[in-house]
Amino acid sequence: MNKTVLRSFAILSLWSCLSTQALCAAPDTAQASGTETNGTRRQIDINDLFQNWVHSREEEERGATIQIFRPDASMDFPTCRFRMEYTFARTGRCEFLFLAPDDGHYFKPCTWKMSADKSILQISANGKVTSYKIAELTGKILRFTPLQLPPTD
Repeated sequence: MNKTVLRSFAILSLWSCLSTQALCAAPDTAQASGTETNGTRRQIDINDLFQNWVHSREEEERGATIQIFRPDASMDFPTCRFRMEYTFARTGRCEFLFLAPDDGHYFKPCTWKMSADKSILQISANGKVTSYKIAELTGKILRFTPLQLPPTD
């Protein structure tokens, strides 16, 4: 009988943890669209961009294209082989963490610019420009979706 009680307690504890985690994550998920509750687009403060951002893939929905980044000191990220990072400076310069073929990790220089309406972030490195549609940018979270640009002939 003791084992049955302990198993029930363990199951209830796990369920309670999972429920609490989902409730805590709900506010950020609700903000993913980048809009206010009245449907207007939320204003982006460009100053929120100027920090080191770490890919928080554990928060992303499976199969979703939106990528989530958090400030590097905001949480303890689980250990993994490679985790993308970006550091943005006010000058238009930035760095990204590069995974070399020999499994080495180091930062490479790049530049960034943002569209006038602050909805598109472009990162240029090694002669290649990658564009992202910003869904949300605050001091605590950066959510964006890589844009597929049509091929040029």
